[in-house]
Amino acid sequence: MEFVSALNRTYLTRFHQKDVSRWLNTGNQTANGVIGFPKYETMMLIADFFGVDVGYLTGETNETSFDLEKASSYTGLSSDSILAIRRWIDAPDGAPDDELRSWRADTIDRMLSSSGFSELAAKMLTLYEMSTICYSSPERFQSLMQSLAASSDLPDNRTFQLITGAFYGMANESFSSLLKDAYPTPTEQQFEYSLNTDSADASDTQDVSDNDDLWYGAL
Repeated sequence: MEFVSALNRTYLTRFHQKDVSRWLNTGNQTANGVIGFPKYETMMLIADFFGVDVGYLTGETNETSFDLEKASSYTGLSSDSILAIRRWIDAPDGAPDDELRSWRADTIDRMLSSSGFSELAAKMLTLYEMSTICYSSPERFQSLMQSLAASSDLPDNRTFQLITGAFYGMANESFSSLLKDAYPTPTEQQFEYSLNTDSADASDTQDVSDNDDLWYGAL
């Protein structure tokens, strides 16, 4: 009753609980034949109410929308990952305006399109493999660690710390490099100019304005 009441309030319709029962039994065999889908207009209302595509209701897609299914299929990412990015860009908690939404999307775009992303992803893959082997095949992981420790004069636990620390260190280094490439900071000249705009001459102004990586103008 709660659902049908909310549906009627939202769309000013006059559905009853028996209608909902019929919808839930779509495809079942009765004495009068197989229960068919509701009218397409009705399915559109139900889909809109739940924020999904009609195809999700009819079983044409397991995702909540065809767009999500296509995005997941094209990228190879799970729908949860794609939705996580979409939620952050849309920021439902803050309901950002179009400009802020564009900035959020550009933030992700710059990271993924950075020349340093593939290098960072490769380091992350190494960490993923190490973590996966550790928890899915402890014996194999132990064997790998023992072979690495055999060539070290340090205690095993210290060797393990150095190895794992090196993996994370390389990933952190790649991440730092990516950040600098995707979100460049002002040069020293630009920073000094922003603090001393009153004393800057015309030539300085021209030099700074020609640079694409200005921050001071957006602060």
